[in-house]
Amino acid sequence: MSELPKEAAPHDLPLCPNRLIAAVEAVRGSGFALKLLREHLGLRASAMLIFSEYADCYFLQLDDVDRYQNSRVGMLDAMSTMPFRSSEIFRQEISTWTPSDIARVVDIDGLKALGELGLVSPVA
Repeated sequence: MSELPKEAAPHDLPLCPNRLIAAVEAVRGSGFALKLLREHLGLRASAMLIFSEYADCYFLQLDDVDRYQNSRVGMLDAMSTMPFRSSEIFRQEISTWTPSDIARVVDIDGLKALGELGLVSPVA
């Protein structure tokens, strides 16, 4: 199955705290958080990172194949484990950053996220 049938609904899995995703995007660039998730979880190209203003958090949107046939996603327990798995993936990435990587961030949201993680002085 290469594409979702028209009647298939996407599956939204909750992710880790926003500050981890915001920090990764600020340091490595827009779209890098999804790239990391795709790489570590072996996701198909249809996977998307969605921000819900209503819930004020990020979700990983998957098709049926990734949701139910990709064992790296977690199968039945994915709803409860994905926040922890995604946190591990992003924390592993953050551990590779140098001070010069962090110093290049000028985006206020990125600086705020880095401050919340204790990587820079907190932004007012």
